[in-house]
Amino acid sequence: MTTKSENITTVEKPGSVHVIVNPAPSRRIPLLAILNQAFRDAGIHWDISITHGTGDGSDLARKAVEGGASVVAVYGGDGTVMEVAAGLIGTDIPLLILGGGTGNLVASELRLPTQLERACDLVCRESFLTRRIDVGMMGERPFLLRIGCGIEVGVVQKATRELKDQLGKLAYVKAGIEQLLEELLDVPEVEYEIILDGKETIRGNGVACVVANAGTVGVGRLTLSRSVDVTDGRLDVFFLKKANLEAIGQIVSRLTGLDQIATKFTGLDWLRRDGEPVLDESKAVSQWTVETVEIRTNPVLDIQVDGDVVAKTPQLIRVLPAALRVVVPE
Repeated sequence: MTTKSENITTVEKPGSVHVIVNPAPSRRIPLLAILNQAFRDAGIHWDISITHGTGDGSDLARKAVEGGASVVAVYGGDGTVMEVAAGLIGTDIPLLILGGGTGNLVASELRLPTQLERACDLVCRESFLTRRIDVGMMGERPFLLRIGCGIEVGVVQKATRELKDQLGKLAYVKAGIEQLLEELLDVPEVEYEIILDGKETIRGNGVACVVANAGTVGVGRLTLSRSVDVTDGRLDVFFLKKANLEAIGQIVSRLTGLDQIATKFTGLDWLRRDGEPVLDESKAVSQWTVETVEIRTNPVLDIQVDGDVVAKTPQLIRVLPAALRVVVPE
């Protein structure tokens, strides 16, 4: 039996789970033993596939659906999560996220367990919950978190695989500080043309533009903005207009969660609302909520999508409301 309340659905325990694993970022844990014990003890048939390269996650997810999987699970970083999710968009098959990467930002956004055993347990009871979330689309490429050009691309490029293996989440902090210091020395301003919902056009010089489907930056409960909601059927556009110390500090802080470290370098003030840290708003950053946005720049800029630099401007970005079902805690 399935019951629904808004975008939350209660589903009976699955008969089968297909797990897709990216072995590259795997933590040193007995992965197969944990998966086998969790699903076997719950009486759930399970199978596993391994990714070997870009695009494998989507293909394997589609094959799992065709093979009759009740739930498709993914163990890997946010890039792998996005690939597997892409193969499930438009289906009714839930995605179980077993965070195995460095940032695990999608898992953080949905308040999912960080421990593998607890994540598996979400579907091992007599019933479990799923939630429909939005998916962003840049051209034909989906994303769950955000796309960005300008300063954010530099942070992503500096957070290399080797650095993430060494430092974990601190890799993004280190990369953010390095990028911040570089930009303080030479901040390139770019001509932006941002078209909101095909109606309003914003033109101006800036140093970064971010389009967010989810707000989390992966450090505690720090978010780009409290208004960003992965279930509201909208995207949030952030435009960093001014190349000054405060503005650069704010955008790098938002994208990396630099908290006290950013304050030390930039002198930014931090506020606490309802016991949670929130960045002080700056006039240098504009924000809009849209269904579609087109970004054009002069000169052409690289664009990162959920942590991978894979495209260039110009791009049209849109939202697919409630396009993906994910397993969530009670």
